[in-house]
Amino acid sequence: MFKRLIPEKRPHKIAAIFDQQKKAREAEETLVDYGHFDQRDVKLIYPHDEHAADKLEPETREIGATLFSSHLILGAAGTIIGLIAATFVSLFGPTFAQSSPYLLHLALGMVGLFFGLFVAGAVTLRPDHDPLINETLDASRQSLWAVIVQARDRGDQQRARQLLMPAAISVTDTF
Repeated sequence: MFKRLIPEKRPHKIAAIFDQQKKAREAEETLVDYGHFDQRDVKLIYPHDEHAADKLEPETREIGATLFSSHLILGAAGTIIGLIAATFVSLFGPTFAQSSPYLLHLALGMVGLFFGLFVAGAVTLRPDHDPLINETLDASRQSLWAVIVQARDRGDQQRARQLLMPAAISVTDTF
């Protein structure tokens, strides 16, 4: 089900900041040569890079699919959970809940829908990306270099982190 919620091919990201172009290029080569990352998964962001946003979030179509699928799936799941809760409350709950089961189902179904859509918003916004994006853009504005790795899974992300740590000023990754 998680794959349906986030259809991005490379949902995990890692960014390393460097003070010299040479170190950044060497890190990029190390990731491709020793880390076995595809060249398209490793991006170099140079100082004052106008295309930094595209390099940080290259899967815009997949992010749109995440927006749609997460709201559809989690909204429906929230509604169903709300209706199930309303059924239990109307059968076994207090008298006032049993006296108007239709209104109870409507109310708890809507609460479940809104809660599901709220969770879908958090999934779509990916708040774990904010620190990485902010740090990388700040570094670019401060005339520093950054290497961004788009990883398929946690293992790739950890391997990239280990390869980048020795030479980088800082390393930030997503969850």
